[in-house]
Amino acid sequence: MSPLLSSSRRLLPITLALLAALSVLGACTGSAPKGTEGGGRGVLLIAIDALRADHVGSYGYDRDTTPALDALADEAVRFTNVWSASSRDLPAHCALLTGCDPNMMRRYYQAEGDAPEGSRFLVPRLMPHAAVSFLGAGFRTAAFLDSEHLTPTTGFDAGFQRIAPVGGELPGFGDAGPDVGAEGVTKRFLDWVNDVERGEDWFAYLQVSDLERVWTHRDPAWDGYFRARPGMDDVPPVSNDPQAFFAQPRSRWLGGAVSLGTYEARYDGRLRSLDQRLGALFEALRRSGRLENTTVCIVGSYGLQFGEAGLILDHGLYSRADLHVPWILKPAASAGGGDQELWPGRAAGALASTLDVAPTLLALAGVDQPPGMLGVSQVPNLTADVAVREYAFASSGYQEGGAAIALDCVLAMTYPTRSLGSSASDLTRGWHGREDAPPEQLMQVYDPATGAPAAVSAERYAELQAAALGWYGNTQDARSALFGSVWRGDALPPERVDELVELGFLARRP
Repeated sequence: MSPLLSSSRRLLPITLALLAALSVLGACTGSAPKGTEGGGRGVLLIAIDALRADHVGSYGYDRDTTPALDALADEAVRFTNVWSASSRDLPAHCALLTGCDPNMMRRYYQAEGDAPEGSRFLVPRLMPHAAVSFLGAGFRTAAFLDSEHLTPTTGFDAGFQRIAPVGGELPGFGDAGPDVGAEGVTKRFLDWVNDVERGEDWFAYLQVSDLERVWTHRDPAWDGYFRARPGMDDVPPVSNDPQAFFAQPRSRWLGGAVSLGTYEARYDGRLRSLDQRLGALFEALRRSGRLENTTVCIVGSYGLQFGEAGLILDHGLYSRADLHVPWILKPAASAGGGDQELWPGRAAGALASTLDVAPTLLALAGVDQPPGMLGVSQVPNLTADVAVREYAFASSGYQEGGAAIALDCVLAMTYPTRSLGSSASDLTRGWHGREDAPPEQLMQVYDPATGAPAAVSAERYAELQAAALGWYGNTQDARSALFGSVWRGDALPPERVDELVELGFLARRP
């Protein structure tokens, strides 16, 4: 047994839809892809911020929010038990690309929230990275980004020959242009991939933040696409703090008395808009003749709460709403991984982590997984449910702690008083409505299928706790080894470093 297993749905006028599609498709009609013969392999990883699994149609949602993604799922494998490694944007994306726990990339402990977001995490050059592995295997690589937090200064750029950031130009990394959101990201990607030679292999990372802009950018065509549900008439209070329990951040307040049902309907409308953009992207790749030989991977980088665990229109805890995300994987026709006739429409129920995305894509492309990558390939689950991991883990939320996730239950281990600093004061003054001092440590067990509290035996609780603490301790020590004594008073003893190598948390370096 490996150390990982042991340790741990009203339509708008047709012209509006066509215009939206053509705005994306136009990017691929300006210049035809180079070459006419053969076809290089493509790997397209699209990470969507704040995308909850339970708001996607193919995952059982009762609104038609994602017809394009649902159609893709009919041709692909849909993983149903996927958990993000972090409920915050930068660490979640670092985890996706490195296959490593984001806690290993945290740069600060004390008053973390008082530091700029981009300075809190750093991907060390010694850490494995999907783009580095693809580049080493001869793939052209590029990242098309939609968040100001994802910049080369965080080490996120490792292995990418081109970085197209949001909102302007970074010297040496290309001009992002004025477009943002899925429209801008997909346009920039199509411009790039159309310039890739037909015989070249390529890997592209697309990061989309449309669902995070629902609260700050109005879109009348989509904001009213769905009606608020009956029974969701409560109007949440507004907090001046960036994060607060049972209140929405002022930065996400629409003004006036807006019900929670209206906020949810607005989110779903924007998801439908985003889905239309993605559908246009898939059609552009199909018309260009690239889609068949491209592995398309859609994953939610983290979720979003509508008050399920105390946050409203926010994320950053270890609840199901924060962590349970969709993962739809359509391997290329040339990809390996068992009987391809079994893939279309398959719902894979085995436990998976977003740490597994990079190893899985590498395996499908025939590229070796680099040492020290903690995720495991989910290729065996393309054809049958195979338990490649016993637990998934999450960390690096707004409060210290994490979660150990199993198929039967989840243990969320939180230290409420250890938040990211003064900007998160409402998270430290009280916990779930408490007026007195919050507890130093809070252990909650919940059902992964519903998020409701769950009762487990003392023995099972002890197993979950041991797994969580073991993983947490090992990642802390691995971080110490990667960054040196900045994390603690003295260096790790050599035997502990050797043990971390054996457990897979570190790679043996010359």
